[in-house]
Amino acid sequence: MNTCPGCIEMGSPAMLSAVIRQIDGSPHAFAIPLYRAALAGDLKLALLAPGGRVPARVLDHTRPPTVIVVSGDPASGGPAPAPEAFPQARRLLAWSAAVMLHASGGAARDYEAVADAARLVRRVLLIETATAQEAAWYDLVRGEEERRNAAGRHLPALIISAKVRGGVHPVAEGTR
Repeated sequence: MNTCPGCIEMGSPAMLSAVIRQIDGSPHAFAIPLYRAALAGDLKLALLAPGGRVPARVLDHTRPPTVIVVSGDPASGGPAPAPEAFPQARRLLAWSAAVMLHASGGAARDYEAVADAARLVRRVLLIETATAQEAAWYDLVRGEEERRNAAGRHLPALIISAKVRGGVHPVAEGTR
């Protein structure tokens, strides 16, 4: 595992195995398929916290398939960080070959889809957020889509939202 301020590269098999053991059976077990894909060597995985920066070596287009997870889900019941809390948000969108904006409760199938996408397109940005910041992230993703469309390119984007079902994420947001 290489660590830089606010970014963790999950490369060590021992670290990946430890994370899988730690979250197995927990409310975060939905992410196990992504960690297992990294453990199998199918992809590289980097986790980005608010204020963090992804090193240039991770953004190298010659790297193996890579998933960068923007960890924008509220931590410890606090507020969800806005896109502005991630200084490289626009650069990461420009880097990505596909993006998933995830503003709903976690499901293993979603994280399997991210791993599958990385195997196919090599550079996937997974933005984890809450309903409170979903529109701001959507606007940022949409802006990158429009930029690419103007250049004759396409950005595959999948939006997973609790709002579609009339809900909010996390559930506690709806009770505040």
